[in-house]
Amino acid sequence: MSRTLSSAGRMVDILHRMDGALSRLSFARVRVSHVIATRSRPEPLREALASSIAELPPDGEIIVVDGDPERSAEAVVQAARAAGGDRTIHYMESPPGLPTQRNRGIDAARGELVVFTDDDCILRPGLFAALEKAFADPTVVGATGRVVEPSDGRIGSDGESRLRWLVVGGGRQGTMTSFGFRRPIVDVQEARDVQYMPGALMSARREVAADVRFDERLSGYALGEDDDFSYRLSRCGRIRYLPEAVVDHLALGTRTMDRRVQDRLVVINRTYLYRKNFGGTLRGRVGFMALIGVIFAHRILNREWQGVRGLIDGLREVRGSHPVDRPSGVSP
Repeated sequence: MSRTLSSAGRMVDILHRMDGALSRLSFARVRVSHVIATRSRPEPLREALASSIAELPPDGEIIVVDGDPERSAEAVVQAARAAGGDRTIHYMESPPGLPTQRNRGIDAARGELVVFTDDDCILRPGLFAALEKAFADPTVVGATGRVVEPSDGRIGSDGESRLRWLVVGGGRQGTMTSFGFRRPIVDVQEARDVQYMPGALMSARREVAADVRFDERLSGYALGEDDDFSYRLSRCGRIRYLPEAVVDHLALGTRTMDRRVQDRLVVINRTYLYRKNFGGTLRGRVGFMALIGVIFAHRILNREWQGVRGLIDGLREVRGSHPVDRPSGVSP
């Protein structure tokens, strides 16, 4: 009998300790700063803010960084403040350009966790809770999730396809190749460590993000700035992919941008980032040029002749450029 009582006592003690540990974890949650960079898209921003207000923890803050000289986002923010009750929503002006605007957001943030989404993203329920849970692990410096985009009907346009994964040589999903291209996440329902985060959904510990920062030499549309920032962040600790953290992304930038301009930047920016982050090994150079060849074939297959011209423009511009310098005139 005494032995049974002793065992029961130990079990009660264990339960008390577990309860105490859970209580401490609940008080150890991080404060969130949600940064939205925007430029001249007030209507999508209105919906993005509404979804953030609905999901943001009570002590969180939203920082809207407006790159429009006409301050088109200011009235949207004022209306969101009125509708958001006691939500903290900041408005900031900034020179245009995603890297510059996101760096301004990092500098203004007061939360321990900085979350970046685009102004045409709708947050699904549970996103912030999933991110906070991941950051309870002190080894985690960044986290992302699933970005759902509408299909444009083009051949090979599905970023989660196994074909695209095979084209870059297979390997561990969610990592970067030796030539600076993403290995797609095909098994999207499995959590994993990754080396990149899509720009539509990135998060990082603020103090680490403040050290890494976005590369402001990537001007204009700044294609690839998300890969550059997150890959360098992954050198500082773990980045987690969380299937339960989901945003719906309209992808208005890529869908409305001139194809020739966009594909010129594919070559210019990818060349710059490859040289900056991955060095110049023979294997990497061969892989990089092979992927550019695949992109050419993709544009031809889809009869995107303006895209083909853009790729040729980009190759002409990067030829002979210094390994770490950006070619001139890269803004769209």
